[in-house]
Amino acid sequence: MSFKFYTLLKKEFLQFSRNAMLVGIVLYGATLDVWMAAQVTGDLQNFPIAIYDQDKSQKSLELVSKIRPPHFIIHSHIDCEKEIERLILSDEVGAVLVIPRRFQSQIDSQKSGPIQVILDATTSNTAEIAAGYLAAILVDYSTRILVKEWQVSTVSFKLIPTATMVPRFCFNDNLNDRWLMALQEFFTIFTLIAILLSATAMVNEKQFGTIEQLMVTPVTPMEIMLAKILPMIVVFLLAAFISIYTVLVPVLEVPLRGSALEFLLVTTVFCFTSSGLGLLVSTVSNNLSETVLLTLLLLFPILFLSGSWVPPEAMPRWLGLLVQLSPLKYYLDLGLGIFLKGNSLAFMWKDFASLIGLGLVIFWIGVVRFRKMFG
Repeated sequence: MSFKFYTLLKKEFLQFSRNAMLVGIVLYGATLDVWMAAQVTGDLQNFPIAIYDQDKSQKSLELVSKIRPPHFIIHSHIDCEKEIERLILSDEVGAVLVIPRRFQSQIDSQKSGPIQVILDATTSNTAEIAAGYLAAILVDYSTRILVKEWQVSTVSFKLIPTATMVPRFCFNDNLNDRWLMALQEFFTIFTLIAILLSATAMVNEKQFGTIEQLMVTPVTPMEIMLAKILPMIVVFLLAAFISIYTVLVPVLEVPLRGSALEFLLVTTVFCFTSSGLGLLVSTVSNNLSETVLLTLLLLFPILFLSGSWVPPEAMPRWLGLLVQLSPLKYYLDLGLGIFLKGNSLAFMWKDFASLIGLGLVIFWIGVVRFRKMFG
């Protein structure tokens, strides 16, 4: 390593350490942001529901008593049908359980007792989850009626031919959503950090007018580019290490079942790939404001095509093909495989090779654009 290159590297580390805002963003993304994301889960919690009990019988009260926290919270008991529309339109409740008249008498006469559930499907995913929870409650209630009210013995009930499902959950036995939410936020925020670090390192030279000084120094454009990128990769890896061993593993108890060294190797390749995107951003923007805006605009399609928001299988075929162009897609697959499944890179070599190949292409395009600035 030449003394000139060493001097450039030292300058970049000093420049980063003196940028309090950028250091704060990196530390926040590596710690608090990941921790806060884990506090929001996909489980149904305190879902507001209204009860329209027209029967007001013992059996209807027994059914209502099963709708309780933490999944549901009864917002109100209503007495007229007009209240249903008002509560749903005003977003005061997400569902209304309607128990019709003669509900108990129909069950006592060994007939089916219909139950109506009205759901606000504006947020369709939440409505679907709520419907599933309510269906499970009603199935349990119906089973108890068969056994207790209709005198169907437990043995006879087991002999009734029904299709049953016995799920077996692998890698996350307790269905802990905090693990997935924390890891997805880790991958997302570090994508933003990786692009932003490499882009701001170059744009700062433009903004402060020192790019001309670099151009007349006895260093090559490649040395300038590497001096910008290598320190940012070191900072990126240090931030990832801090996030894993101060938040993810000790605080959120996310299991790291695979090799930490292999994950850091994957992270290095991903940072290398994102640095190419950062170089592209730096060749277009002229100041820090433009850099942040372009980085955010670039981040959204990368996130959308990664499969973290929408599964690739649910996308149109032409859009699903573009998923292969998102480096975050491979980083997600590799990262989740190492953390939760304990996979090795030898087992996931196709995804790792795809990330390397995509990284080389993106980085080469960034280098070509970067060299033109000095042409």
